[in-house]
Amino acid sequence: MKHLSDENISKELEQLGEAFRPSSVQKEKMHRYISTQTRPKKPFHVRKLLPTLLSVIVLFSVGFGLYIGLGESESANVTSSWDQLAMQQLSHTSATNYTLIFDGSTLTIEDYYINNPELAAMFTFKFKEPLLVAGTYENYTVKQKGDTFTIKVSGEGGFTYKLEKKGPRIFVGEDGIEFHTWRYLEEVINDMTTPERLDIATQSEHTFLIEWGSDTMDRGDHDFETHEHGKLVVSTDFSELKRGQPVYYHMPPSEIAKNSAIPEMYIGRVVGLPGETVEIKGGQVYIDGKKLDTFYGKATVRGMGEEEYFRTAPKRNLAQSWRDYFNMDVAAVTVQENTVYLLVDHWWRGTDSRDFGPLPIEKIEGIILGYEK
Repeated sequence: MKHLSDENISKELEQLGEAFRPSSVQKEKMHRYISTQTRPKKPFHVRKLLPTLLSVIVLFSVGFGLYIGLGESESANVTSSWDQLAMQQLSHTSATNYTLIFDGSTLTIEDYYINNPELAAMFTFKFKEPLLVAGTYENYTVKQKGDTFTIKVSGEGGFTYKLEKKGPRIFVGEDGIEFHTWRYLEEVINDMTTPERLDIATQSEHTFLIEWGSDTMDRGDHDFETHEHGKLVVSTDFSELKRGQPVYYHMPPSEIAKNSAIPEMYIGRVVGLPGETVEIKGGQVYIDGKKLDTFYGKATVRGMGEEEYFRTAPKRNLAQSWRDYFNMDVAAVTVQENTVYLLVDHWWRGTDSRDFGPLPIEKIEGIILGYEK
């Protein structure tokens, strides 16, 4: 074993320490790191976030409003199909025994248990407090979205009440009360987009003007008649036909042969589409067995239904023939491919598919957009 003197030990330690001594570059980096001050944190101010928060709230409100609005727009108004309908409470789950009667514009709610607490005490109720209040309510509406029907009564004492369809004649209210109807509800088809009156239309390279002088489309304002509203704008630019569209077409020669006064070019409204079965029962149009609940889906005289017409017409017009007109029947017809079923608005004054059946689409010259500017 080698023995080192004190002097040799000192030299060895000095050489060993030299290996771990930092260089000038390392010293400079360390100096900069130590001498650099730490950047202070900025204080948090809620006020600076307020514009962002407000923007988020506004966007959420607009989005929610659009969601509600779209949901409402998808609801179909089926009020007319509920006329003369009665609903009786089926379940004994509350201190009530409701009967709901829909008669014209009046909704009557009767509750036979409301004044009989002794009888009500006999039952064990499972659901929350009933929402309906007995009384007579005017101007109700019923809207349908899927299997949900919403009854809405406006004005003083107004309310909304939702019923979920659980079977052909079974409904459950939003408070859990079960009802049954005494007849099957009539299924309906709505047209929420076709306007009842024409408007001013823009002309283009695909349009042409026509004159029309007949009252076959009169809904009480000489509708479609040129002498009252100007020429009609007809467009040849259409890829498909939609229900409710008024069209300009070639009258089948067979009808002109029967009556030479019928013009070769005619106007009617698309009612039945290819593949559908159209039938008229009691003056009402049915599509595939469903009631066409539109302004053009029933017999009218200048836009008036049977009740309004007989209320305003002179006594000399109260003939049985008018009763027969408002309650006419037309046998069911299936609309074949590439054809449509047409009706005029003023049935008794015009010729349409009731006479010649579905019309080939190739006979249609164009769709009527509105009046000339």
